[in-house]
Amino acid sequence: MAIQPIFGRVAQLKQTLVNLSVAELKAEMAAAENLLVVDIREIQETIDLGTIPGAVHVSRGMLEFWADPASPYYRDYFQEDKRIVVFCAGGGRSAFAAQALKDMGYADVAHLEVGFNGWAKAGEPVAEMASTSRWMRKPKPGADGRPSMSVGHVVLKVPDPGVSLAFFLTLGLRQIAATPDVGIAELRGGTHLILLRSDAPAAGAAPFDLMVDDIDATHAALRSAGSRQAPSRRTMCTAVS
Repeated sequence: MAIQPIFGRVAQLKQTLVNLSVAELKAEMAAAENLLVVDIREIQETIDLGTIPGAVHVSRGMLEFWADPASPYYRDYFQEDKRIVVFCAGGGRSAFAAQALKDMGYADVAHLEVGFNGWAKAGEPVAEMASTSRWMRKPKPGADGRPSMSVGHVVLKVPDPGVSLAFFLTLGLRQIAATPDVGIAELRGGTHLILLRSDAPAAGAAPFDLMVDDIDATHAALRSAGSRQAPSRRTMCTAVS
């Protein structure tokens, strides 16, 4: 059996679906009467490009599981009496998604024919997602000007988490949390460095490794920030002064 062209199948599905334009979706959203707008793109697409304001994100792979009331993954914003409009980037995946919902028994289903790309191209509002998402893309080394670091261990016991946290922030790490007993900073890529207060003064080498783009520049920055050099190991700093 020959492989059937996927876009031919999309065209067939659209003949039986409600294909909304940007203007039509805007009108339905303005009325806001029992409407659920579902973004079925991948999470990285929403982080990179944003989404339609008010839409809920349901990855295409989980749609049927989240929409089934008998499923342990069910999300209760899926209701039989709701009008459901799904969208993807360009109207292909959403055609399959809309048909899947119809096959499950949802009666009032449509999709945005031009997808999110058409929505954005039309100059409509876009909700930014990157700052609130629990996920993030790992930037290319040096892309944001911070040292490229990776850690073998992320928990460090220190005499004063506040002082140690301030030190790591000077190196470009981002503060996540700070209390008298714990400080948490984020390295590029989403790894967290957790600084815990210890009763005894920290001694010896810190129990984690830093891999950097430029050893000499980073070593100089660490020394100027008040770190001590470990004997015979130029790249290891043992304490924060």
